[in-house]
Amino acid sequence: MKTRIKQTQANGTCSQKIKKQLRSTANTSLGLGAYMLLTSASALAGQHSLVIAIDGLRGDGIENAATPNIDKLINGTWASGYQGAFAHYAQTMTDAAPNSGPNHVGIMTGVTSTKSGVTGNSDVGGGRYGDYPHYQTLIENHAPSLNTAYLVTWGTDMQITNSADVKIDSDDAGNIKNAVNMLNGSYSDANWPLGSSPDAIFLFLDDVDHAGHSCCFSADDQGYTDEITSVDGQIGQLLSAIKNRPSFADEHWQIVITSDHGGRGSSHGIHAADNYTIPFLVASKAVSQGYLADIPHNYDAAPTALSHMGVAVPEHIDGKVRGSQTLAQAPRLLQQDLVTYLPFEGDYRDHSGQDLHATVGGGSPAVSSDGKFGQHLAINGNDEYLTLGKPRALDFDYDTDFTLLTWYRVSGDQFGDPVIIGNKNWNSGANRGTLLLANEGNGDDVGINLASDSGDRKDIDPIDYTFNGWWLLAASFDRDGVATLYAGSPQGRLHIIAGGIKDVGDLTSSLDWNIGQDGTGSYRYNLKADLDDMAIWRRALTLDEIRTVYNQGTGLEIKRIINNDLPVYLSSASELVANRDYNVLITANAKGTTCGLEWDADLIFNERNAKWDCAGRADPMILKVNNVQQLTNGNKQVFATLVAQNGKGALEWDADLIGGERNAKFDQNTAGDPLILNLNGDANNSTITVEIGNGACGLEWDNDLLGGERNGKWDCTPKMDPLRIELLP
Repeated sequence: MKTRIKQTQANGTCSQKIKKQLRSTANTSLGLGAYMLLTSASALAGQHSLVIAIDGLRGDGIENAATPNIDKLINGTWASGYQGAFAHYAQTMTDAAPNSGPNHVGIMTGVTSTKSGVTGNSDVGGGRYGDYPHYQTLIENHAPSLNTAYLVTWGTDMQITNSADVKIDSDDAGNIKNAVNMLNGSYSDANWPLGSSPDAIFLFLDDVDHAGHSCCFSADDQGYTDEITSVDGQIGQLLSAIKNRPSFADEHWQIVITSDHGGRGSSHGIHAADNYTIPFLVASKAVSQGYLADIPHNYDAAPTALSHMGVAVPEHIDGKVRGSQTLAQAPRLLQQDLVTYLPFEGDYRDHSGQDLHATVGGGSPAVSSDGKFGQHLAINGNDEYLTLGKPRALDFDYDTDFTLLTWYRVSGDQFGDPVIIGNKNWNSGANRGTLLLANEGNGDDVGINLASDSGDRKDIDPIDYTFNGWWLLAASFDRDGVATLYAGSPQGRLHIIAGGIKDVGDLTSSLDWNIGQDGTGSYRYNLKADLDDMAIWRRALTLDEIRTVYNQGTGLEIKRIINNDLPVYLSSASELVANRDYNVLITANAKGTTCGLEWDADLIFNERNAKWDCAGRADPMILKVNNVQQLTNGNKQVFATLVAQNGKGALEWDADLIGGERNAKFDQNTAGDPLILNLNGDANNSTITVEIGNGACGLEWDNDLLGGERNGKWDCTPKMDPLRIELLP
């Protein structure tokens, strides 16, 4: 099916602006009243533009870092009347290596390197800027009265010809300060009189790229995601400065955020999806809320800003104006267009209601315990595989969107490059069909291959995976746009890469859809892996739906979602009442594995040890709430005790303090020690603390794993592990 889109009205033409002659005669000792006059005059135009380029920001960087300010732009909640159109699957240019020079020029001029002539960092100064001008030069040519500022933190960018009124080369912190001062009217220099109101700001930020080079361009690297969080805080400063402008209510701001490249390891410049995939965001009053349709590119930033500012977009520009076309919203029910669902609970039967069952294609694949959810399919690599045959429901032809999804676990490198699921002859990637692959180069990578023939072959890879933990793998195919590969780690990190596929033709193969083998069933490398909860849809699942299934690594079984049997977790939004009891389960993510709080079977002096069972089991508890306090920061504190059901004791801290820690135990002779449940907006990050003397101790799991269990303890440093508290019926 063709991707459905929705459109909003295109921006109109800017009104007449305050003349630069007025700016140039402004008194440098301008007072607040004069500043208000100038900002009000400038605001008659209404349109204002802020373009932010974040160097080295991968498409999954925002997903895996704490970015409350960017999230508000994406969700359309940062200011009344504003909406956000976003793509975590946007792309760099592909006619030059994914490096800064050519992509910076592309972001600023709207053309790729074929036209600009810039193919690397060393030839930025020789770009064809007379033929393909900087977008701020076009704004100045259109209306010289407009106030334009160019703020960069990489000296090479100063070689890009630009007619902006102010051009500054500083560091990230310096230019955030410069931009904030421009927005509040306190910045001045020779060509920017005090009180001048900015109309179009270009801001380049570099520190995320430094963090990637210092270790890894990866969601798994804390330094990288911490720097993204830091940049989000800087963007928050800009948003506050915009909203605090006296004329903000009469202004129409457009905010564009994108990047120049992703990365792999500590570098970039590789022609591959992990280097190409970047974010693209446009927020304004005119855009349509949702995910951007088609294949957004970073060089769409220039025409998008030009259109907003009422400047005609030149025909030579390669980029497109973004924001008016977004993908249709996901259906209300996950099961819509679900064509097969294999939970592997004792058999290979389809539970979608479509009767598209799997059968044994070769060897003796087993259904075993210890799955992600109950039982799972175990393929040992000895010519074992399942087949779905060749039903019409799995023919995706020229324009049918679809999604492949499974949970995946291995204990070591794959041998060769086996298939997880696919319907093509893998002797050549140019053969017709689609594959989700378990190895794209290193034995521990995952990727996508699809083609209708040798002319439109696409390889979207790689994402590295780790061993001995369940990963969510999902490949979502928007035939009008991109194929997006999601790989969710056991540690709660959702890795995302993508590539354009709108030029790929008919994918209908003459071969079977097989699980663990290619479409022939005889490829020389057989999969050796565990699979669970596999499903296929005839539509492209959205990021929001993938998030629901992934559930930050804990996962939700598809049948629970279909049956609306969803767990309810306590958060700051939960309505808890004093002097009431609640049935709960408490779990923690311990090194990528879900562990549940339990009482030990051994009873010693009326006490049982508290432990974390890492087979995913947890004992039901009774939360006895004494008091609930709403904090000014929106968080909530719940004062309570916790009692194990069936008379197994109440949770306490041990009197002995050893190495800054106390043992956690269940005492059958007491009502339990007073606890504080600390709840915030993220249900996955609740904590439990106790007050002891003048200090606090936090509930944790022990680092040592013995017999599938970890000891429960109170760390009085204090440290505490994030927990999830499920509210039972």
